[in-house]
Amino acid sequence: MIYTAAEIKQIDRTAIQNGMPEEVLMERAASAIVPHIRIDSQSTILVICGTGNNGGDGWVVARELAMRGHEVSVWSPLGKSKSEAAAIHASYASAFVHLVERPIETDVIIDALFGVGLSGPVTGHAREVIEWVNRQSTPVISIDVPSGIPSDHTRDFDDMAIRATYTYSLHGFKRSTFLNRTAPFYGKVERVDIGLPHTSDWKVLTDADFDRSLLERDQFSHKTTYGHGMLIGGSRHFLGAPFLGGRAATRSGIGLLRLSIPREASPLISTLPEAMYQQHTDVVEQSYDALAIGPGMVEGEALNLIWQYAKQQPCPVILDAGALSTKRLETRGPLTLTPHPGEFSRLTGKSVEEIEADRFSIACEFAKRHRVHLILKGTYTLIVTPDGTGAVNTVEASALAKGGSGDVLTGILLALWARKEKPSSPNEQAVLWHALAAKSISQTIHPASVLASDLIEELGRM
Repeated sequence: MIYTAAEIKQIDRTAIQNGMPEEVLMERAASAIVPHIRIDSQSTILVICGTGNNGGDGWVVARELAMRGHEVSVWSPLGKSKSEAAAIHASYASAFVHLVERPIETDVIIDALFGVGLSGPVTGHAREVIEWVNRQSTPVISIDVPSGIPSDHTRDFDDMAIRATYTYSLHGFKRSTFLNRTAPFYGKVERVDIGLPHTSDWKVLTDADFDRSLLERDQFSHKTTYGHGMLIGGSRHFLGAPFLGGRAATRSGIGLLRLSIPREASPLISTLPEAMYQQHTDVVEQSYDALAIGPGMVEGEALNLIWQYAKQQPCPVILDAGALSTKRLETRGPLTLTPHPGEFSRLTGKSVEEIEADRFSIACEFAKRHRVHLILKGTYTLIVTPDGTGAVNTVEASALAKGGSGDVLTGILLALWARKEKPSSPNEQAVLWHALAAKSISQTIHPASVLASDLIEELGRM
């Protein structure tokens, strides 16, 4: 589950309004963290507490660790707690810990300086505190978010934040966990459940979410069970892209595949004899279970003519690469767009820097406004639905940072959308399959050496 700062604050308010005192909520949240903290029983600990609720969490964690036998010191560099609940816990915890007026050397540092309530860059003495923490060689554990990290976006972020070794996110992950600029500050992240109802429309995808039944075949099925798809791609200078997509579609189980390619790509037909073929200039006279358009294509008359046909079809349509345009956002069936940040910049009119600073909000707004499915590629690929809900893929797949990998994803998407019995979320499953193939092949080939064609072969070995 992924939450914005505003959503987390509302969840807290709702719990309080429903009868849970704020100090009890704080106790409950912070106490849930302690069993997750894995440190040697002899370790000395410095807890750095701020003046807000995150500082209150720090006081509870300090007390709990002291009661378990650790030597715990607490430093409050910004002054006394301003929150009534935090002040209550600070007063009680003071009997169990050492209070220090300046930082001391310990085996572990616990960061409870700022939480999701931080607005804007860190200022004043807090910057000196963060700089001191970052100079230390000891492990740093952050509560909820590393202090200084904005929860939702990085528009005003100036890199002044604690670089944590571990971060324990309360209730759910925060959006900045999955933004390139802030993700490195989190270290290893673990979500800690605190027993409150979950209301998020966003989820985190891991290896375990891949539906391995997609790899199976019913003995009574036939090729039309797995759909008839058409992939349209290629141009004079990008001849290989449709063949990568086509091979990926066949490896992902599509029943029947037709490729529409430029005349210049005809010599490559022998590389994929399993497909049927036609040229871009040929009239399309039949219907398909799904269409994929764009790998290797460029703007021009051929693409415009193809779109006139495609937008009238009731089947799912996937657009990639050269087909991505604001001129192509209306179809009769479900429409999936698969841009990388540069392509999404052209679709939105925003710079890549703006997009990367606020991926979630910009992607959600675009998908909702145009009623499309959106796959915004990146280290943490976002999969967004037309109602603005979605998922983040967290499967590590650095091998995908190479030309051709997007064509492979398009082929997988075509195969899953073409099925008569589709998975509950074809886009989520395609992104996972793609990433897991990259992760798997990287065990035998260095990620820098993995080719798009290697990914295709790995799809069938998982």
